[in-house]
Amino acid sequence: MENHRRDNETQTAYHRRRLNELKEVRQPWEAEWRALAEHIEPTRLRLHSGREGPRSRDKIIDSTGTHAYETLKSGMHSGLTSPARPWFRLTTFDPDLKKRDSVKVYLAAVQDKMREVFAASNLYRAFHIGYGDLGQFGQSVAILVEDEETVIRVQQLVHGRFWIARDHKGKATTLYRTFRWSVQRIIERFGYDNVPERLKSLYDTSKYGECFDVYHAIEPRYDRDPKLIDKRNKPFLSNYWIDEIGSELLEESGFDSNPIIAPAWELSEDDHYALSPGQKALGDIRMLQLEQTRKLEGIDKKVRPPMNAPTSMQNSPASLLPGAVNYVDDPTGKGFRPAMEVNLSLAELREDIQEVQNRIEKTFFADLFFAITNMEGVQPRNQFELTQRKEEQLLQLGPVLENVFGDQLGPTIDRTFDILAAREELPPPPPELQGTELKVEYISTLAQAQQAVATGAIERGVAFMGQVSAVKPEALDKLDVDEAIDLYFDAIGAPPSMILADDKVEDIRAQRAQQMQAAQTAQMASQVAPALNQGAKAAQVLADANDNPNGSALLRQLGLA
Repeated sequence: MENHRRDNETQTAYHRRRLNELKEVRQPWEAEWRALAEHIEPTRLRLHSGREGPRSRDKIIDSTGTHAYETLKSGMHSGLTSPARPWFRLTTFDPDLKKRDSVKVYLAAVQDKMREVFAASNLYRAFHIGYGDLGQFGQSVAILVEDEETVIRVQQLVHGRFWIARDHKGKATTLYRTFRWSVQRIIERFGYDNVPERLKSLYDTSKYGECFDVYHAIEPRYDRDPKLIDKRNKPFLSNYWIDEIGSELLEESGFDSNPIIAPAWELSEDDHYALSPGQKALGDIRMLQLEQTRKLEGIDKKVRPPMNAPTSMQNSPASLLPGAVNYVDDPTGKGFRPAMEVNLSLAELREDIQEVQNRIEKTFFADLFFAITNMEGVQPRNQFELTQRKEEQLLQLGPVLENVFGDQLGPTIDRTFDILAAREELPPPPPELQGTELKVEYISTLAQAQQAVATGAIERGVAFMGQVSAVKPEALDKLDVDEAIDLYFDAIGAPPSMILADDKVEDIRAQRAQQMQAAQTAQMASQVAPALNQGAKAAQVLADANDNPNGSALLRQLGLA
C-alpha cells in the first residue's frame, strides 16, 4: 500500500497533520452534537479538554427526551446483548457439518468460553453506554484491547474526544483520540523511562496531579514489512504522543486486527459520522422545552399575577406574601390590584405537549423497547407476538440492527476469538473444522423478533396441514416433519444440543423398527400357536384313523386318504 507519510516527515508530524484533516471532517457536526448534549444527555459530549465536573442541564425543562434516550439505551442492551441470556451462537455454513456431534461439542465449548470472557470483562457496561451514544449522536465508538486479567477490555469513548474515518465499505478503520491524564497516570501506563524529561521532573518533585492531553492514533499501517511480526509491523498501528511536549512518541505499537468498534445508526452516502434518532427528535425536543416554559409562565401569572399599586405607595413597605397586611392611605379605594386578568386555559397546551412527547418517544422507539424490557410475565409473551404488535417499528429498526451486527457484535466476537486463540485458551477444533470458516448467528430477543416472521409461517403451515389431514389423512405425506423441526428450532434460536444429529435419529428409528418388527413377529407367533396345536391334534386323529379299517374307509369317502 501507499505510504501516507511525506519525505522527511516524522511519525509525530504525520499524526499531527492527519489529525488536522480529521478535525476538518468532524467540525460541521459539532454544533449539532452540542445541541443534542444540551437537550438530552450532557455528560456524553466533551468538545474541549478541561477539569472534570458535572455538566449543566439548565436547558432540560421537560426530560421526555432524556427518558426516551435512556429507554432506547436499555432496550437495545436488553434486546441485543443481554448478559442474562445467550445472544449469539457459533455454527457452520455447511448444514450437514453443524449436525455432527464433535462439531457441536467444540462450538458449544467455544461459545461458553467467550460468554465467560464477556461476563468477566467490562464489555456489557461499555455496550450499554455505547447504545446511548448510538441513539443520541448516531455512532458508538470504542476500542477492544487485550487485557492480562480479563482477556479483553473495552474502552468506550466520549464524543468530542475522538475523530474517525471510514473506508469505502463504511467500516471505521482510522481513529484518533485524546484524553487528559495526570502525570501519575501517564507514568503508570507508559513507564518512567519512556516519558519526556518534563514529566520525569514533575514526577520526581511529587507533582502527580498536573495533567496533559495525550493523543492516540489507530489506523492501518501502510509502511509495514509483512515478513516481520514485531509490534512495529502489525497491520494496525497504535501510537501515543503528548502534543505539547516534544515530537517523540510515548509508545509505538500495533494490533493484529482492527480494534475499532464503531457501529453507525444511519450513514448518509459516504459520510464518516451518522444520523441518529436524537437528531430527528431535536426539533420536537426544543419545541417541548418552549411549550413547557410557556405553560409554567402562564401558571405563574395566574398564581402570582403582576400587580398595580398607587404611586404614593412607591416608597412604602409592602408585601405580597400570603397573610401579609399592608396599611396604606388610598383615597381611590383601589389599593393593590392585578395588572391583568389571567384567564388561562391549559387544556389545548397540555394536549399539544402530549402529542410532542409521544412523537419524541416514537422517534426513539420507546414503546418498542418498553415491550421488550417488559416481556417477562407481561404482554407480549414471545417474539412472535412482539412481531405482530410492533412489526412496523421492527422493520424500521432492521437496518440499524444489521449495522450493529456487522460493525459491533461481529467484530467483537471475531477479535475475542482471535485473542483467545493466540492465548491458547480455546479447545482444539475437530478435524472436520480444520480450515473451515465459522458462522455467527444472533439469537437475542430483537434478532429473534426479526426472524419471528419465519416462525409464524412454519406454525401456520403446520396448522394448515393438520386441518387438511383431518379430511384427507394422506396429505401428511407431503410434510417433511424433520425439516420443519430443524427450521423452527433455528428460527427461535434453540440450543443446537436439543436436536439430535441425523445419523443418531436414523439409528434410533432403525432400532425402533427392529423392536416393532420383533414385537409383530411375537404377536403373530402367539396367534398361530393355537392353530398349530389344533393341526397337530388333527394329524394324530388322521394317523389313528388309518390304523382303523373303518376309519380308513371313512377317510377314503371324504377324499382324505
